[in-house]
Amino acid sequence: MLSFIILIALMALPWFRLIRPGGGAAAGRVLHGHSVPLLARMRMHLVPASVVLLGAVALVWFGDLPWWGLLVAAASIAALVACPVSYVLTELGIRMGWTRFRRWTEFAGVSRAPGGVRLQGVAGARDRRIWLSRSRGDDEFVALLRRMIRDAYKGQNILHEFPPRSTTESPGSTAASSAISRRVV
Repeated sequence: MLSFIILIALMALPWFRLIRPGGGAAAGRVLHGHSVPLLARMRMHLVPASVVLLGAVALVWFGDLPWWGLLVAAASIAALVACPVSYVLTELGIRMGWTRFRRWTEFAGVSRAPGGVRLQGVAGARDRRIWLSRSRGDDEFVALLRRMIRDAYKGQNILHEFPPRSTTESPGSTAASSAISRRVV
C-alpha cells in the first residue's frame, strides 16, 4: 500500500509544474499565445520523468510494486508530455499553462539557457524557464520577451505584433500591393 502512495506522489509532482491550484487568471490584454512544441515539452519533462520512471523501476525491482505499476508510471509520463501547454503573454506579464501569472517587472532580463531561455528574476523573485524547441521563430520570440520586459520598466504598454512583419509585407506598402497586382494579372 505504501508503494502505491509513493508511486502516486512521484507521478503527481511533475504535473504540478504545469497545473498549480490557485494560479489565478492572466491580467491584462492577451498579446500572444505561444504553444510549447513537443520537443520542448520533452526537454521540459526529461528530469522529472526520469525520476518517476527510476522510482517505479526501483519499486518493481524490490518487489514492493506489481509489474503493471511501471506501465502506469510510463502512461502518466506519456500523458504529461502529450498535454498541450502554452505561454500566454499579456501586456502585464506571462503565464505558462495553468501556473501563477508573473508580471514583467518581476524579471530583470532574458538570458539563453540550455533548452530555451531564462527570465532572470529581480532581487527576491524566482527565475522563470521558457522552453523552446530551436525552431525558426525562437529568436523572434526571445526578442519579444526582451522587449516586453524593457517596456514594462519604461511604463509602456504597447501592443507588440508577433511574429513581426517586415516592411515589404505590411498591408499598406507599395511593394506588397504591386506584388499582389502582379499575381492577379
